[in-house]
Amino acid sequence: MTFGLLEFGILLFVIFLVLGPKRITAMFKALGRGAKDFTTEFGKDKKDKKDKMLGGGDDEDEPPNNT
Repeated sequence: MTFGLLEFGILLFVIFLVLGPKRITAMFKALGRGAKDFTTEFGKDKKDKKDKMLGGGDDEDEPPNNT
């Protein structure tokens, strides 16, 4: 027995009835924020590695420029 389009639609309808529109939208907003945070942090990690390979990186070791 396969899971077809009709069964999928019925499942979505039942979930909508149980949770309601407010909870579903809040759930999708939280999912979107989580995905954005994940991709941002993943991108930072790749950028940090690239900066270290190129000789860049943190500016904490450099003295302040008093001009």
